[in-house]
Amino acid sequence: MDPGSSLTGRGAPATDASSAKVSAKQLVGEYVRGCTRRPPEDFLGHLGRKINALLDERFEADDIRAALDKLRAKGLNPSVLSSLVNEVVNAAPQSAAALSSASGAGPWASTDSSYTPYLNPTAEPTTFGGHL
Repeated sequence: MDPGSSLTGRGAPATDASSAKVSAKQLVGEYVRGCTRRPPEDFLGHLGRKINALLDERFEADDIRAALDKLRAKGLNPSVLSSLVNEVVNAAPQSAAALSSASGAGPWASTDSSYTPYLNPTAEPTTFGGHL
């Protein structure tokens, strides 16, 4: 518009906090505020570079925050931040049955067997003549 024209149309939409661009510096600041003691500068510089690379790849700031929480909780090196973001973004919801199995063999074990050694003490073992 030229300076002499009157305003017409509608105004620009207001920016909300969720669509505002978050910088790596802001995310590093949030990470530091969550720590009991400030990490070394070398660590924070490395973390900032990793966050900046993830933001350049257009990952959501909330996903990066969740990965930063895991990084802080586990005390890991910043080089694994991209793996933690991948874990946050691509984590499949797990069912309660997949999380544990009665035999302790994990989610890949067959669950259709009715015998589990420590839950079925009445079944007699067949090795060594029936008694151990």
